[in-house]
Amino acid sequence: MRKILTLCCLLGLCWPAWAQAASWKAVLRYDKQAAQTDLIRRLQKYTALSNETAKGRTALAKGLAKELKNIGAQQVKTGADGSVSALLPATSRQSVPALALGAFLPPGPGAEARLQAKYNGGDLWVDKAQNLRLTEYDNPQLLEAHGHDLLLAPNADGRAGAAVLLTLADYLLGHPAIAHGPIYLFFMQDPHAPAPVQAEYAYVLNGGRLGEMVTETFSGQSFEAVFEGDLRPDPGQAMGSAFADNLLMAADFQTLLPRQSRPENTSGRRGFVWVTQADTRGAVSTVRGIVRAFDAQEMQQLSAQVQQAFQTVKALNPKNKKSSLQFKEEFQNLQGKLPPALLSSLQAALRQEEIPAQTVALRAQNTAAALTAQGLPALELFCGVFNRGTPLEYADVSIMEAALRTLLTRSTL
Repeated sequence: MRKILTLCCLLGLCWPAWAQAASWKAVLRYDKQAAQTDLIRRLQKYTALSNETAKGRTALAKGLAKELKNIGAQQVKTGADGSVSALLPATSRQSVPALALGAFLPPGPGAEARLQAKYNGGDLWVDKAQNLRLTEYDNPQLLEAHGHDLLLAPNADGRAGAAVLLTLADYLLGHPAIAHGPIYLFFMQDPHAPAPVQAEYAYVLNGGRLGEMVTETFSGQSFEAVFEGDLRPDPGQAMGSAFADNLLMAADFQTLLPRQSRPENTSGRRGFVWVTQADTRGAVSTVRGIVRAFDAQEMQQLSAQVQQAFQTVKALNPKNKKSSLQFKEEFQNLQGKLPPALLSSLQAALRQEEIPAQTVALRAQNTAAALTAQGLPALELFCGVFNRGTPLEYADVSIMEAALRTLLTRSTL
């Protein structure tokens, strides 16, 4: 009898931790296929809406806000920038820090998302008329998608995240027995807009591969080189005069920038320099560009290359006295700016769902980095969207469902 009592006590001590870990699945009676059906329905509805114009952004925001209100979300708000925010009130008796979950919905046309059920390999035609097709050769992630439902849509980016978050809200609000802290949902259509919510930290659903989370991004600088010439002397009498050709100076400057440091010649952790705009108005030519690098040392080296090209142009054109070069910091690497709990709690949720974590160094800035710079530490999380920003964009519904489970588990940790 004593052994039985001891065993019962041990089970009693272990029960709360086990119950907390599995409670949401027990309460929900979770069905993966039903969850995927909900995700497909929502994503098809959202991709049908265009947000390329101010009117479209407003319509999309109002549609999301209406759906949030209908499922019982509180403090639903829309902003003039097309943002939407809402609160899922805490159900836990314990004091739990507020969590923010969001998605960035870039401008895109309304498009019908075509469902490819149970993809079984091979090429997928997106548009035969334009010879657009997905191939496993160019999209090796398709090798891992056999048996998955795929949604082909050129505007799935962001909308897939919205579908996951609305499905999450529907589940949590429909099952108040699931214990969680306050959860703020937010949706942004302007990447430069301020964060519409306040929380300890946030997760943004915009990534691709299963288990992917962006923990590092490029740092970024922009530069502007201005070359002011003197075209008043007659070109036939230019020798020995004050004649200075600003067009030539601007062209020389671009040519002197090292070709091996251009975007198409770099990959992995190598940064780049890129001229994004060059224009001339009369005697003034302006060249604008960007510098991208992961670490401060390479940023300094690439900026020095821009500076050297500028100084060489000045030396080749001694009559020019009014040229200028200015740099401006745009954003910093996300690495080292995220609180440890943001990453560790997500990794714990991934382990519970048996999803291998994949940390990514992104060769760009993202919404999470912009929010972090504003004071809301944020990390970008996978959502199953691939070929973002191209006509071959598509969403893997199985990965969307895995993101949903991960966030359900993370919300109830």
